[in-house]
Amino acid sequence: MEEGARRLRGRIESFLSLERNVLVISITGLLINFGVQAFQPFIPFYLETLKANIPEIGIVYVSIAIAGNLMSVPGGILADKIGRKTMIVVGNVVGFGLYFALLGVNSWTMALLVLFAATVFATLVQPAYSSTIAESVEVGDRARAFGTFYVLVYLGLALGSAVGGFLPNSRGYELNILVVATAGVAAASFRSLFLKETLPQETRTNSTEPGRRFFLVRLTKNVWLVLAALLIFNFSSSLGQPIYAIFSTNELHLSEPQFAVMVSLGYVASMLGAFGAGRVSKKFGVKVTMIASVLVEGFLIIPWVYSPNPSFAIGIFAISGFFSQFFFVGNQTLMANVTTAEERSSVIGFISMAAGLGSIVAPFIGSELWVLFNPRIPFLISVAVAAAVVLPLALIQESRFESTVV
Repeated sequence: MEEGARRLRGRIESFLSLERNVLVISITGLLINFGVQAFQPFIPFYLETLKANIPEIGIVYVSIAIAGNLMSVPGGILADKIGRKTMIVVGNVVGFGLYFALLGVNSWTMALLVLFAATVFATLVQPAYSSTIAESVEVGDRARAFGTFYVLVYLGLALGSAVGGFLPNSRGYELNILVVATAGVAAASFRSLFLKETLPQETRTNSTEPGRRFFLVRLTKNVWLVLAALLIFNFSSSLGQPIYAIFSTNELHLSEPQFAVMVSLGYVASMLGAFGAGRVSKKFGVKVTMIASVLVEGFLIIPWVYSPNPSFAIGIFAISGFFSQFFFVGNQTLMANVTTAEERSSVIGFISMAAGLGSIVAPFIGSELWVLFNPRIPFLISVAVAAAVVLPLALIQESRFESTVV
């Protein structure tokens, strides 16, 4: 008992020892993701209340993916030019403020436009998030910092899923929409007060000085390999994205509250996985940990789609969530390690945009596979595609992590 208390105390002290920016981003990340997850898993059901069918829901998700990918590079370039904090605060206020507009929407096409615009601003800030965390700690502490960030992010996602599933939805998920909008704007206000800028003014000037070659022509082999791995992974994971909620209720026979519990427990497990991902990555290496994660997580899809009962589906989903975090924490660490401060957000934005191309076509392909064949096909194909992630990851040379461009 005393040993357990001592370990817990040590973990809390380790968490509090992180630089203030990591704590601010992580704690507000909990609030934002609580709001997001109170609404996001239920978007397919929300769209159904607006008379959208399965292919139309797929179109909405493709549009959201396009919005995200369009803004990754501009967001990264702006963050390198005007600073991380400005990008984060402005993007959060506008992006989450737009969700209030959904309260007046009465068609799925109008909902698509609002979600598209909100996603544009949400994506603008992503490179600044990663850069802020990476630049707030020493290189050796990056995996721990990203692990801490994901612990609180997934705690927010778990709580949001649980609460979102039990909110009354008789008026078209209005309460869910209010939660995500209010939480996002509140978090932005907190960040405007307590977040510190990590990019000095002189560094911003250097990154855009006359005569300097554009960063895209100077990217290293490691950057391209990270991009290839994420492109394949995003395509694989997005095949079932727009339909897994409906698949869970229609094919696995979960009720909406059971679906909410499944998603919530998945995020609790993800939180636990993120808690240990930093240490595991540091011990065994980032790319080895990511390879093991993607193989295990991919394999677990098979028993999930053939779940004999809701309890089995919920359990498999939770185990998958645990192992998924070893990939996501490793991904953020890899992107930080293959970039330098003056162009970090630009390079991360480019990786996110190019890798996100896999997310643009996959949701539509997945929904069409559902219609043309059967509901399990998109998920089973995603297993085979996920295995291909291993090749580019295996080719990454970890000894060259400190160089971004040549």
